[in-house]
Amino acid sequence: MDKYSMYCARELGLIILTQLLLCFQMLAQGNCTIYPENSGERKACELSYQALEFRQGSKESQLLFDEAIRTGPNFAYAYYQKAVPFYKRGMFAEGVSLINQAIKLEPENYLHYRAYWYFYQKSYDCAIKDLEELYTVHNTNYVTTPGGELEMRLLLALAYAQKNEFTKGIRWINDLMEEYKKLPHLKGIFDHFCLGVLYFLNQQYDLAEKQFKDQLLIDSDFANTYYYLGLIENMRFNTAEAQKFFSQALSKMNRKNGGYSTNLFAEFNTSKEDIVKMIQPNHLEN
Repeated sequence: MDKYSMYCARELGLIILTQLLLCFQMLAQGNCTIYPENSGERKACELSYQALEFRQGSKESQLLFDEAIRTGPNFAYAYYQKAVPFYKRGMFAEGVSLINQAIKLEPENYLHYRAYWYFYQKSYDCAIKDLEELYTVHNTNYVTTPGGELEMRLLLALAYAQKNEFTKGIRWINDLMEEYKKLPHLKGIFDHFCLGVLYFLNQQYDLAEKQFKDQLLIDSDFANTYYYLGLIENMRFNTAEAQKFFSQALSKMNRKNGGYSTNLFAEFNTSKEDIVKMIQPNHLEN
């Protein structure tokens, strides 16, 4: 098995493990017998899991969540599940109002969700506030974005980057990297890239280069990595090396399905036009 196949197999294994953990978490949430019989929480739990049998955001599910909240106003999970479709439909005021209730009851479980949506609404100060509380007050060890793409400390670091507070962001990612030394299987596929971007923006180019090259060992098809390596070589006046990286970036981006992120790093995405601008005519690949 070649190195890339081994990596894909590893990633598949981690995805399966993540799905199993999510299933266990749902079973724990769905074990309504942990609440006293005839209690509001017990009834709210049962109603919430009835609601999940319907399409998310449907009238049937939302009415059941409403009943769950009336019956057990201290059952945080019902507020959270009712909030999700509002966020997905761009109805953020309604979503925030509901998730705020879940956070009042169980901040350690729901702060990350509000922070996630704050970040993608470019409310970076609010995202930072929530995530700082999550990791410092509630001592959360490992929590990912809702889709599982990034550990939330990466999002916290990228939020700091938007405020030009690169050193703070770098510190958070390095703390996360230290944690990975104990639990290496938790490391995601974009951690080195995120740290490399922050080092680059902080003009620590040697450290940035190391992170981007480490990123290539994990994922050699991510076009943005080659682009940033090209920028570093340009700053060193290594024109030939820079052009090689830019050409590689363009080649990866021209691949079917793309070799770049379209939504994880909206603020730091590299477009095809960005790359083409950096390539000298004699290096341009079709």
